[in-house]
Amino acid sequence: MASCGSVADVFSSTQADRLEACARVLDSPARVVLTGRVPAEALAAIRHGAGPGVEVLVVGPGEVAGVEGSIDLLFIGPAAPYSVAAELFARWPGRVSPGGLLFVYGAFAAPALTAALLRAIGSSRAWRYYGRDGPLAEYVRADLTHGERVLDALAQLAQLAYFARRVARRRVRRDGAGAGTTLKA
Repeated sequence: MASCGSVADVFSSTQADRLEACARVLDSPARVVLTGRVPAEALAAIRHGAGPGVEVLVVGPGEVAGVEGSIDLLFIGPAAPYSVAAELFARWPGRVSPGGLLFVYGAFAAPALTAALLRAIGSSRAWRYYGRDGPLAEYVRADLTHGERVLDALAQLAQLAYFARRVARRRVRRDGAGAGTTLKA
């Protein structure tokens, strides 16, 4: 899979703790599925938190047919081209059970993944935005009312400032700007 250079290669300890805690509260039998480019730290955190009877699967983006039943926790790692990201969101989130969790690593950091995320999940009444820690966003499967969808959309739109800063910093680094260079509006 192509590298997604806009997402840090380092998975923070706070992000790992969040995943571990969410895996720890799953009741047996439960299923955790990780797909996309999965950081080793994320997999280790989920495996450490998962108790007996919690199945942890790492599968390729196109292997949805090989996973039987519903999913309690879904982790989607970065996908470089928009088409791959859109395919991930078309195939996997519908398999998450009500009240289940969706973690997206690269949300509001990787342009293609963010666009696909906002189109498929961010605008859906089936998902509540729970929060973000750096490029790791958390969603909960829910049935939102119209008013809740509006509030949820506002919470996600507030994350676009973080996204714009990351894109601008990356562009300055890529263009080789020096320490004294300022960004023009």
